Amino acid sequence: MINSLNAINRSNTLVGTSLDNGLSIKGQVKGMGVPIPCRVRLFEKLSGRLIADKLTDENGFYEFNHLTKTKFFTVTHHPASQFNAIIQDNVVPK
Repeated sequence: MINSLNAINRSNTLVGTSLDNGLSIKGQVKGMGVPIPCRVRLFEKLSGRLIADKLTDENGFYEFNHLTKTKFFTVTHHPASQFNAIIQDNVVPK
């Protein structure tokens, strides 16, 4: 079920501000309320180009830094393929 895999950041929004790293998108991946270490991919919305591919830390946290102010989408896959992928669309870094 797609609703069993969620990606949120510490303030329950999709974007965050990082003064040292420019514009950023950061969040946490959870499944059924439990943090899940997994892979998160960041794509540029307009071109569909893969921008970055990161593994979360052991608590499911991830961060993409040094981004331009454009729209992105993220794709997160459950590491054991237990759930479907989750896609977050129209993510704008701050």
